[in-house]
Amino acid sequence: MKIFDSHSDTMADIMAKRHAGETDIIKKYHMPDYKKGEVGGIMYALWTDPDLGDHQKTLIDTLAASFEEFDETDVAELAYCTDDIRRIQAGGKTAVMLGIEGFDGFHGDLGFLHMMYHLGFRHAMLTWNNDNEFAAGVGHEGPGDGITELGEKALAVMEKLGMVIDVSHASEKTFWDIMENTSGPVIASHSNAYALCPNKRNLKDDQIKAIAERGGVIGMNSWGDFIDEEKPTVEKLADHAKYIADLVGKDYVCCGFDFCWYLGDEDDVENMVPGIGKSSDAQNFIKALADRGFSESDLRKVGEENIFRVFDAVIK
Repeated sequence: MKIFDSHSDTMADIMAKRHAGETDIIKKYHMPDYKKGEVGGIMYALWTDPDLGDHQKTLIDTLAASFEEFDETDVAELAYCTDDIRRIQAGGKTAVMLGIEGFDGFHGDLGFLHMMYHLGFRHAMLTWNNDNEFAAGVGHEGPGDGITELGEKALAVMEKLGMVIDVSHASEKTFWDIMENTSGPVIASHSNAYALCPNKRNLKDDQIKAIAERGGVIGMNSWGDFIDEEKPTVEKLADHAKYIADLVGKDYVCCGFDFCWYLGDEDDVENMVPGIGKSSDAQNFIKALADRGFSESDLRKVGEENIFRVFDAVIK
């Protein structure tokens, strides 16, 4: 069953390893897992780790290393729409779409958003867990929650250009501000159901319904803390998918695994869930869905068709 994974931090891995003198990162470290898990397409999200210091420098360093990697690799190719994804897959390569996980590196300059679009980015979220000049993240504390006037302008630019707007990592107020200031489909690329695991990174029922009403989609996240507070498993991740499907329908669930084993942080290792810790495990999730009554047609939707529907509706 082919899968499109709607969230990955692989560009951070490419940057770190290339700066350490390595090359061919995708082929050496990621492609074997993609092949085993039948991950034919994946969203590489540009995230600027706050621990690395200046966000703008990290953004530029990550872009430089990643585009160098893309130019040299013979196993992956950049995609800008679903037609590209299918063409690249047919050629035996993995299709990589580019996304942005927070605008911290923009330093409040909307010109960076236009630049990123013309560099090939077709997806973005205003912020990560933190607050920035555009919006409050899920880790927000204190007054001033929600999106700013600059955030409203950024949303208008994204809709005009044809970029997929992502609400994962948004604070609850930011989520509803995004819904109020947009009209097309939005996604939560890597979030689960709050009703099954009350983590603030997960979505409450009214948020899930709002995304579905817009024709969006929600990517199931393999991060242990977002699956179950005590004992996360791949089966419990499938329970999140079934819960959302029972609530709004199977057309609104996709895969957004957020695998982080390669980043080297202790938390990343601790949150690896047995059976769904790497791209090579992706078919375990598909099997768990089948065990919960998802048909072959349903599985194709979750695997890639649902997220492709959003791409087709949004990307111009």
